Amino acid sequence: MGFRYRKSINLGGGFRINISKSGIGYSWGVKGYRVTKTAKGTVRRTASIPGTGISFVDETGKKNQGRTSPVNPRQNYPTADTNSYDTEEIVNSVATNMASEGQEDILAAVRKTLTANKISTIGIWVSLLISCANPVFILFLIAFIALKVYVKTVGLVDLDYVIDADQQEEVNRHMDPMLKVTDSEKVWRIMQSSKVIDRKYSGGASSTVKRTACVASKKAPFPFKSNTPAASFKSGKETLVFLPDKLFIIQKSKVGALNYSDIETFAHTTRFIESEKIPKDASVVGSTWKYVNKSGGPDKRFKDNRELPICLYGEIELKSASGLNTILMFSNTDL
Repeated sequence: MGFRYRKSINLGGGFRINISKSGIGYSWGVKGYRVTKTAKGTVRRTASIPGTGISFVDETGKKNQGRTSPVNPRQNYPTADTNSYDTEEIVNSVATNMASEGQEDILAAVRKTLTANKISTIGIWVSLLISCANPVFILFLIAFIALKVYVKTVGLVDLDYVIDADQQEEVNRHMDPMLKVTDSEKVWRIMQSSKVIDRKYSGGASSTVKRTACVASKKAPFPFKSNTPAASFKSGKETLVFLPDKLFIIQKSKVGALNYSDIETFAHTTRFIESEKIPKDASVVGSTWKYVNKSGGPDKRFKDNRELPICLYGEIELKSASGLNTILMFSNTDL
């Protein structure tokens, strides 16, 4: 048993500071009652009846420092960001870098319309603000509004397709799958994928993805007007437009166009642990837990460990040598 050195300093007025190897503690009190803040951080209250040897001690605060608290075990375990490696960003290159041979004229027309639309939008807002101080600028406001109406109507890029009978099957081969995808209740863009370090914190999945919802449509979006259906997928500030002969990539005022012969396409199904609302047209093929143990059951250390469905979704991957790198996930694999 070693020796312990302790020095006690009495400051007067009932206050006392205890300096020991454990740290510094403070106490205050009068005869029969004393409050002590120990070096370990606890607060001890001692009440006694002088001359009787009877006392009552109550200690609260930090106890058992250095031990792991089981109240919230998640604080000591990996999060979605720390439980991953080999993260890959799945994004397209700049749209202007993606242009197949022979698309120069149509791309020039599209850029002209997009630029005019951008100028009209900026002009409307600037004229509106300035006209509040100088009414003369109302004329500019009217002019920019007229330009906006012109661009949205007459200025559209009109695509009039005439498809020979012997080419219809080839067109259908490109278009039918994408048109059917638009019929899914939910369509997503996969933006990032990562491998998992410890699968028990990812519902048993060996990899995770980050996705964003797409707005899917069978109508050609601005600035196009087409006499045939189009498959359009808008996510964030980027829109993909599938037309009979080519794919357009629109990024704000930047645009690219690729012939299907320049695109590699891969289609498959994937099992996805769904943490959001299950789409009505999705197939549920199993279930797991948010946190799983080695046997595949729920890890009971986590109070919010809920059961999650495993859905079977479809995926279409699109790649090109010029920088196209897109993965579309959709809910209805029957399509």
